Amino acid sequence: MEFRQLRYFLAVAETGNIGRAAERLNVSQPPVSRQIQALETEAGAALLLRTPKGVELTDAGRTFAAEAERVLSQAERTLTRTRASGRGEIGKLEVGFFGSPIYRTVPLALRAFHRARPDCEVALTRIGKREQMTAIREGRLHIGFARYYAKNPDLKVEQLGEEKLYAAVPEDLAAMLRGAVSLEQLAEYPLVLFPAGDRPGLADEVIRLIRERGVEPDIESVAEDAAAALALVASGTRVAIVPEPVAELGFPALAFLPISGCPAGIPVHCIYGAEDDAPVLRAFLDILHETVTK
Repeated sequence: MEFRQLRYFLAVAETGNIGRAAERLNVSQPPVSRQIQALETEAGAALLLRTPKGVELTDAGRTFAAEAERVLSQAERTLTRTRASGRGEIGKLEVGFFGSPIYRTVPLALRAFHRARPDCEVALTRIGKREQMTAIREGRLHIGFARYYAKNPDLKVEQLGEEKLYAAVPEDLAAMLRGAVSLEQLAEYPLVLFPAGDRPGLADEVIRLIRERGVEPDIESVAEDAAAALALVASGTRVAIVPEPVAELGFPALAFLPISGCPAGIPVHCIYGAEDDAPVLRAFLDILHETVTK
């Protein structure tokens, strides 16, 4: 049984006449008659009752017509969705993140993607950088976000932008410091670093910046993430150095001060398979490049 046969039969059923069906199909009448006969032979039942005016559907024919319409409709839907998938308009995008890119870059990119591809599903998972690389290679993840990645020949790492650094300090200490604070001043207080694990990362960059000023930081602890670091700072006289998106969120009992003499910004990177041509990934990358500027 072929789709062509189903279309021929439905044209005959709708027009009630093999000749008119042939005209609608833009074919001659004999092929239509032969295909109907072939269907009846395969079905083992008469589908049409020949009358002086044309044809009428038998009971079997009415059942066959209903099923033929369903089959053709499903086939068309399958083709439509397959084409959409090939264009990256539907499908599931697997996204991983580690660290503070979740506070700005990731949500902005996902929002833009949802607006452009509303029929695509997105799965978002917190996953370490090394685990991101493994998951990308194994096809379990399309793209990951973090601050720093090691170079790998089979993975593409792109810098999406840079973010300024701010000092997170308790409110009473902020009142004493009055405005912008230097890295040398911050080094006088116990320092909370973050995130823990997956080095190198933001914690290493903060240490480097302070040491460049000829000062050794007093590292009290390394928190799991930005939220944990801020909670520790709020509980005493500790300080932390955070990216601008974290400072913009605010936090109870804390102030976020600009850091004077600190021209460096910290990067935001994404990583994905260098040879991954999945349409949903390519669609996301196009939107990401339009949304996030360097």
